[in-house]
Amino acid sequence: MTISAPPANTAIRERFTIRGEVGAPSFPGWIDRHARRLGLTAELGATAPGRIELTVGGPPDLVDAMELGCSLGPIEVMVDSIDRESLMPHP
Repeated sequence: MTISAPPANTAIRERFTIRGEVGAPSFPGWIDRHARRLGLTAELGATAPGRIELTVGGPPDLVDAMELGCSLGPIEVMVDSIDRESLMPHP
């Protein structure tokens, strides 16, 4: 089976489930600022102790960059894992 990435100019939409010590009040604003800097759409979804859901849309490389940014996050956040779920089928 061959898995190919979508073309760089194709927008994707994914749900990130971010787990860890992610309850810092500054984290949602941090996420919003970084998504805007990357030119992505970002919408916070369900939150629970130790978990945040985030829907991100944009070019695949920039969505990957957002995942990396979230994994490093602000100093008061410790991300243990980020699960990604595609919300749009790849062509």
